[in-house]
Amino acid sequence: MQTPSALRALRLVTRLAVEDVSDASYELFKMIMAPDDLTDQHWEAARLAAHGAFQPNVEKLYPLVGEPKEILKFLDYHLGLQGEGEDHRLSIEIATDAIPSGSKGNQTRPPALTVECVKKFKCARPSFVRGVRSVMHPGNPFGIRDAIAGLITLMSSQWFNSPAPIMEPEEMSEFCEDLAQFLIDRALHTPNTQKRGVTILFEMLRSPEWRKHTAPRLWSMFAYSTRVDEARESVRWCLQNAIELLEFMRGLPHGEGLKWWYGALWFHYDKLDTTARDEVERIARDMSLGDGLSDLNLYLNLIGQEVVRIRQEVDGFREKYGTERAGVELRSKLIALEGSQHRLARITAGRQ
Repeated sequence: MQTPSALRALRLVTRLAVEDVSDASYELFKMIMAPDDLTDQHWEAARLAAHGAFQPNVEKLYPLVGEPKEILKFLDYHLGLQGEGEDHRLSIEIATDAIPSGSKGNQTRPPALTVECVKKFKCARPSFVRGVRSVMHPGNPFGIRDAIAGLITLMSSQWFNSPAPIMEPEEMSEFCEDLAQFLIDRALHTPNTQKRGVTILFEMLRSPEWRKHTAPRLWSMFAYSTRVDEARESVRWCLQNAIELLEFMRGLPHGEGLKWWYGALWFHYDKLDTTARDEVERIARDMSLGDGLSDLNLYLNLIGQEVVRIRQEVDGFREKYGTERAGVELRSKLIALEGSQHRLARITAGRQ
């Protein structure tokens, strides 16, 4: 790999969009990335092999990744260079697209190997963080920001639950603004972005530091609250501390946080304890008698849309598998949402 002729040959062969080339390129990539003392020539060869394995716009040829430790090492190096002002956006986008994230094909969650590998990887190092911040800047192309948003979702527990803040306060605010600009514009049309956005938002809300710097318009991602995995630790913590977080939202200088967090509590009403349920209902009764009726109707409309969507998914399971046992988790979520919808509708109509 340290001879010009070898690199020229690799540059030519990795342009071929053929399954055999893709698989062989990935095996070569892992071999190149194995040592710790990589030279500039090794990194150039690794970039060529990565391109051959994960050619942009040829996802159907992607090799089976398994544990993405070599890809994370490759990504870490190039994010560090990006943060220092070099342009390695293509390599970063290739690497992030290659990490199994649960947002492609038939996957609904990241594979266990990916989750464990990301947990072990030090994603909160300053050089890594600088690189991610640089890539999420609005001036960068959509594709790479989308790929990085997926990566942030995977590593969100490290970033937003770190023992020490990984950014300065002004950097947090700027990062949240950049993230909000991308997620909100994209979420209207993309279910994957909706899930990513609300997952990240729950992680931010759990953090005493991050919740103070969350961009006001980012709170609106709670409109997609049912997309989140309710088994996530951050989601369970936020719902267990629902009233404490309502008090925090009341102290913000704008009303967006309170509006959307309160709406999210209706989406997850069945997961609240008795005290929180009583408080949520009391607030709804007060709102129904004053200026809050329009917000209550907004929540009802959003819940209604989710009920329709989930019913369609349940019907799809039934048609595909021909059994009532399929889609148990979805049906449970549907029953809970219908209960919330009915309860909120009664309060809004003044019957409770």
